[in-house]
Amino acid sequence: MEITVVRHGQSESNRSGLWQGQGDSPLSAEGRLQAGALAYRLDGHHYDLIVTSDLQRAVHTAEALGHEPEIDPAWRELDIGTWEGRSQEDVAAEDPEVLAAVRKGEDVKLGGGESLAEFDARVGAAFEKLQARLNPDDRAMVVAHGGVIASLTRHVLGQARSFWSGFGPLENTSLTHFRIHESGPMLISYNDATHLGPINRWTQERHDEGNTLLTLIRHGQTDANIDDRWQGVTDGELTIDGRAQAAALADWYPGLDTLYASPLRRAQDTAAALAEVLGVEVENHEGFIEMDLGEWEDQTTPRIQAGWAHLWEQIYDHDQDLPRGTTGETLTETAARMEAALQELAHRHAGAKVGVVSHGGAIRSYVLDLLDIGHAGRDRLAFVDNTAVTHILISENSATIADYNVAPHLE
Repeated sequence: MEITVVRHGQSESNRSGLWQGQGDSPLSAEGRLQAGALAYRLDGHHYDLIVTSDLQRAVHTAEALGHEPEIDPAWRELDIGTWEGRSQEDVAAEDPEVLAAVRKGEDVKLGGGESLAEFDARVGAAFEKLQARLNPDDRAMVVAHGGVIASLTRHVLGQARSFWSGFGPLENTSLTHFRIHESGPMLISYNDATHLGPINRWTQERHDEGNTLLTLIRHGQTDANIDDRWQGVTDGELTIDGRAQAAALADWYPGLDTLYASPLRRAQDTAAALAEVLGVEVENHEGFIEMDLGEWEDQTTPRIQAGWAHLWEQIYDHDQDLPRGTTGETLTETAARMEAALQELAHRHAGAKVGVVSHGGAIRSYVLDLLDIGHAGRDRLAFVDNTAVTHILISENSATIADYNVAPHLE
């Protein structure tokens, strides 16, 4: 089953920069336009169940999508008590200790309202209740709020409560996708607001302030992807569909200041399609090569499970981050290599838009490490799709995941 959670369109309180919890602020004019853009994008998509928070900014967003949703107050935003409708500056001046506690991840009540633990429990219970109502092949949509989606994302990823979870803020009318397996829920994509533009507003504003924007791109489809072969550092060409994916990406993506790629041919060919349209040169970088899978290279999953049963059990049943295929890399080693290469580019091209064409395992390893869940959290985060984009914003002291695994050019 799949569950798509949508943040409501911009409200009047959002527009005014005010604290907003369970206050019933209506959609702004821009919020209505955002909802219309999302409705156009989702036209023809089928959902077996559509649920919304009872707050009007969520209800009106759902109705703009052409649906009559089921209303459930359990999906409301956090109750922030006396902070409701106040400016950021006023709250910072009057309640600095509570704000400091929030940033530390402590369980406090904002403005004397709902505690963070109570909020997380409410959101988690609503998510479990929704899953229980769905059949294995069902698709559901929930229209809710930024705090709700952030809480739900932490819950699915198994992250501790924290002011900074590794992710950037959720854009109005963004889509966040979850897939439910027998083993539990998995985050498929995060903060996809590409119906409003390829780069979301918060990310563009931070980039305009001088922060470096990294655009991580997985290569197009290969024969190994189709055959479920573990490709690793084994070279391979793009399929016809893979070349079409790369061309579609080049037509959609707005521009880059510079472009790097893994030396493997599938990444090089994907980067070449981008470079031709965007008018940039491609530079090779060994740091962005796929995870080395050792003896597992070019093998199928059943063959690996049969031929390396003990190693498979240690890695995937007992959560030991061992070298793949006996002689390959660990997830931690792959993440460290990617991080070092990306930090190198961020320093070399400070303030620029830097494109990197890499691989599914390498990108996911880096993101898992950035989220501080590593190898143990691998089943909670999906691999990125072929030619999907993940934006990372690099500031002076941190790297923030602005979105994850977005690919509107493939829809």
